Amino acid sequence: MRKNFFRKLSGREELDRIKSERYDPYCYESNSFNIVLLAIFLGLWSLVSISLAFQDYNISSFVTKWQSNGISSLPPSTFDPESLIDFSERENFECLDVIDLINEQKECPTVLKYYDEYSKSQNISFLLFLVLFVDFIICIFIFGSFIHRSSRNLLTLKSSEQRFSPEMSVLWFFIPGMNFFRPWQILKELFKGSDPSVEDNWQSDGNFDFSIHFWAVFYLIAFLFNPVTVPRIWFSNRENIGDIISTYKILIISDIILFLLGVLAFIVVFKLHKLQERKRNIVGLVTVYPKKPIDPIEELLNNNDKK
Repeated sequence: MRKNFFRKLSGREELDRIKSERYDPYCYESNSFNIVLLAIFLGLWSLVSISLAFQDYNISSFVTKWQSNGISSLPPSTFDPESLIDFSERENFECLDVIDLINEQKECPTVLKYYDEYSKSQNISFLLFLVLFVDFIICIFIFGSFIHRSSRNLLTLKSSEQRFSPEMSVLWFFIPGMNFFRPWQILKELFKGSDPSVEDNWQSDGNFDFSIHFWAVFYLIAFLFNPVTVPRIWFSNRENIGDIISTYKILIISDIILFLLGVLAFIVVFKLHKLQERKRNIVGLVTVYPKKPIDPIEELLNNNDKK
């Protein structure tokens, strides 16, 4: 029971079904269930992202306060006596050996207070990031399933000759370099082909929602600036506490971008789903018969038989 639930939640069950029924005749398939899942997990994505923004703001605030008190570096985020002694020496605290640290003698309680505050905040940040990462993986499967089904639906909506196949509509999201602009083109095609006001020449006459542009902009920004790339690529050289404060301020912005990306992603998929549902009601039931690929060996044998 639990295994079937996680297979359905992760999208594995849907992928297996798609693979087994790839060349079977099919009709319009609603994305209603995927929309519900995306509402849940994109909602969680936005909630965790904004929580990360508040957490990074909290860290930035108390580190700024430390700077005003004369602190020029950060304590370790995990308990390491030697690192704590190094921190104490850098900040000129009278806590110069492990024995004093363990017994909390001299100024060691102050050192431990700085460590405790920073360590707790880092643990909260790590937990939030872990939830965000797991949610991101789940969203990938659900979003991919939504895009694949939406693309397959175009033929059932009498929108033939699409540029991107259902499989490539998903794969382009994962091809480095191409995933900077292909997803935007794919969503434009899906919106045009799902436009209920257009019957013929949908490639040129079909309309697409302007929210795609906003989503594409935040998608690209989030791809470049996120909680992983900001501290490890763009602000990897943090020589003093001022650099650390600047890093956290940029992290706050990147968290807000992730929040907006989650909101915009749901707006886009929800509008696309509604368009396809409306056009399905207009065109009625249409059955599609996918063409099976020609086996070159079978074709060669058939040609030999004819000879």
